[in-house]
Amino acid sequence: MKSWALCLTFCAMAGLPLRVPAACTSPVYSQFDFWVGHWRVTNSGGKVVGYDDVTKRLDGCVVYEEYHDAIHPSLGIGMTGYDAGRGLWHQDFMDDGGFVLALDGSLQKGEMILNGTDYVAGKPRLNRGVWSRRGDEVEELWTISLDGGRTWKTRFDGWFHRVRTH
Repeated sequence: MKSWALCLTFCAMAGLPLRVPAACTSPVYSQFDFWVGHWRVTNSGGKVVGYDDVTKRLDGCVVYEEYHDAIHPSLGIGMTGYDAGRGLWHQDFMDDGGFVLALDGSLQKGEMILNGTDYVAGKPRLNRGVWSRRGDEVEELWTISLDGGRTWKTRFDGWFHRVRTH
């Protein structure tokens, strides 16, 4: 700690530009980059259900999502980042209807798998999101369980089709 403070003092006195190394440059911070892009989202039957802009922000430390629902005009935002202290990815998702969900997980066999719990009428509902690269597309399969994980049902099966920008 003292050597860092000495370096700061010396650099400031010498008029040298201070460069702090980027915090999120190791390969683990790129594990979710396959989802970054501008997307037209369809359900598994091919019907357009939304549009999603997924970008890297904060010097590559955060995957930021802005989801626009095409069926029910609404907006949801998600912020996903790698928590080096826990060795896990963490996502907070919120929408303009008051929905809030926190998820944690990791990249497993090429798929990002995040799990979390929200509450419906005071009862826990387990949530699992699996993002899978499918060529130049991404599938997000979101399943929920109301019985502690004994059974699961699909809440959302979205296919993200890359929108080309010029």
